[in-house]
Amino acid sequence: MDVKTLLDKMTVLEKAQLLCGASSFSMREFKELGIPRLNFLDGGTGINFEQLFPDRYQAILDEYRPEEADNVIRYFYEEDKLTDKEKELRGRIADELGKVKGSITAAPGCYPPGIFLGATWNPETVYNTGKALGIEALCYGVGVLLGTPNVNILREPRNGRLFEGYSEDPALAAGLAPEICRGVEESGVASNTKHFVCNNLEKNRVGIEETVSMRALREIYFPGFKACSKVTKTFMSAYPSINGTLSSENKFLLTDVLRDEWGFDGAVVTDWGACTGKTSDAIKAGCDIYMPGPWKWDEVMEALESGALTAEQLDKAVVRVLDLVDKHASLKIPEDLTDETYIAMGDKAAYEAAAEGIVMLINKDKAMPVSQGSKITILGSNKGKIKDFGGGSAQVFTTRTSSLPGTLEDILGSASISYGDMDAFDGGAYALIVETIESREGSDREDLKMTKQTREILNELIARRRNGAVGKIVLVLNVPGPVELGSYKDEIDGLYAVFYPGMKGAEALAEIITGRINPSGALPVTFPERYEDTPAYLCYPDSFKCVYGEGIYVGYRGYQARGIRPLFPFGFGLTYTDFEIEDADCTVNGGKVTVKARVSNTGDMDGKVILQAYSHKVSSGIRRPVMELRAFTKEFIGKGETRDISFGFDVSSLMYFDEDHGKFLLEDGKYEIRIGTSCEDIAKTCVIDIEECSEELKFGPDTSCDEINRAPDVLEALKADVAFRGLSFQPFITCLRYTPQDKVKVHFPECDRFENFMTACAKHRRD
Repeated sequence: MDVKTLLDKMTVLEKAQLLCGASSFSMREFKELGIPRLNFLDGGTGINFEQLFPDRYQAILDEYRPEEADNVIRYFYEEDKLTDKEKELRGRIADELGKVKGSITAAPGCYPPGIFLGATWNPETVYNTGKALGIEALCYGVGVLLGTPNVNILREPRNGRLFEGYSEDPALAAGLAPEICRGVEESGVASNTKHFVCNNLEKNRVGIEETVSMRALREIYFPGFKACSKVTKTFMSAYPSINGTLSSENKFLLTDVLRDEWGFDGAVVTDWGACTGKTSDAIKAGCDIYMPGPWKWDEVMEALESGALTAEQLDKAVVRVLDLVDKHASLKIPEDLTDETYIAMGDKAAYEAAAEGIVMLINKDKAMPVSQGSKITILGSNKGKIKDFGGGSAQVFTTRTSSLPGTLEDILGSASISYGDMDAFDGGAYALIVETIESREGSDREDLKMTKQTREILNELIARRRNGAVGKIVLVLNVPGPVELGSYKDEIDGLYAVFYPGMKGAEALAEIITGRINPSGALPVTFPERYEDTPAYLCYPDSFKCVYGEGIYVGYRGYQARGIRPLFPFGFGLTYTDFEIEDADCTVNGGKVTVKARVSNTGDMDGKVILQAYSHKVSSGIRRPVMELRAFTKEFIGKGETRDISFGFDVSSLMYFDEDHGKFLLEDGKYEIRIGTSCEDIAKTCVIDIEECSEELKFGPDTSCDEINRAPDVLEALKADVAFRGLSFQPFITCLRYTPQDKVKVHFPECDRFENFMTACAKHRRD
């Protein structure tokens, strides 16, 4: 497609129509111009039939009752659950799907969402998941796969879509999320990074006004998006207004930052219905595609006629969209792809992700893994069923899911597994409870408590044990995010967080429970003792206004700043073996910090260790978190083996965003690099020395009197120069009492000629 020639051929009407969605999940086709239809679809966990079927086959669905259509969507690959009429509908849609999928008849895959991929701490695993998702999209004729990734920070644990995001920490999100983009893009499908930015709650998500400090935006909420902008072909704007401007009309976000600063040259699509203002204002701000369709393209025409939108502004958007269509609208399934290879690739990616991301949180007295010959009683009405996906746009209906009880029976033997028999809880028996909490877009969780049923089961088990039964209690958290455990933490013997683990999660969990896999996941989000301890607790909105009052103190930053110990800290995860960090060293060279650590596996099982490096500024001129994740690596170490591991980060990541200067600044002086296996489990600390600071931070006439007063060497030099010139030092003293942020030159205009003062300023360091 020759985009420039095509642009010259298009009428103003055609250009306007191109930007405006034609259906819920597709753009307009212009056959006479050779512009094909471009299809969108969620998403980040697999193909969503609830979106796909109505968008493509609504005319067929309209011939049947809504209940029949819904059943076919949900049980498309379970024909025994359909009536004869529903089977007829299924057959008609299957024929239509065959025109797109060719010989691929297998059910779609269901893959872990962001929070689970975050728990893997493994970029390669995330990349492989993206590759599988890209092939899925190809098989369904999807050119843009939405939500690959959702990189919004896990700020508020009640968020209904918390499970879609990667982490509460920007460095972990930025280190992992771009890899799913790479995987999807490798297949030829356009990845889609959403929701830019601060889509951190579902309450009043359409229309809510959020007030977020620039420092929090830059340090916490932007880094994951910035990292993805180097890879992804599309961005999605968010629903909220940020600091007074709708995200879809926010020139600062979509043009100044995304395009001009980060160099993103792809297309920006609105979240579905997020453009609630004038389409022309959104186009001018840098938004290109307006969904869902049919969108009112006449609004664009009217803006052109009135002069509210220029032809040049329209053409910029059209060029970006044409480029997207050219690259991603006419993709073909690989010729060598068969049902067998399609299933094998997807199953492998889902299984490896599940095996890497399940987090073991409690293993009291090494109760786990379960040994051969042990008996397990599965309690609860769900009989150990694992929920693979969250609700809303993340849901995937497939028959390729694994079974926890089934896999346990395969490994231990069917005689070892029973259901619902409390009396079996004695001796060496294990009681296994799966706590499943539903979550979806559109609404937030009411609290972080476990369900009443699970609490009742635990209460009964604990009472029985106190009365003589000595079995083990194992709890599985099949949840969207953090939960409160209360006193149960001290009563249970084994605890696993599986979040929503995708179609192979149950299989991987069974193999972890029985010791075939050594767990290696770690929390990408803090689990609080109480919801009231969470940093954003007092900032939850009651209306359409939300102030991010915790600022940069999101997640573990907020707990550490307030001295609150959580239930389980960020980065925490147990294994069946033991790792010892024997030695560590840090060096700075060429703008890079290299961390080296010697780690031994002192246990009796092969395993993977997640090394985490956090920075702590020893002495700072501004308020900073106690520590901040800078780098991580996940490494395999065999039992009895010792390895020297090296990883690192850029010195620039030590910068903070200074709101007064409107830019990132680097402080000089000493930084502790704390190395460990969670933000609370630090094994070794080394110190690096940054010799040069940003020009704006160098001491001199523009330094505040307050900072000078806290630097004895500089203060004494200033006093000496003032006395030498026969001046009064009282203005400085008065300034400290009433206006300590005054610059020194306000009270001593000629201080740039004070020899002692300027010499001391040049030598001063923030150690």
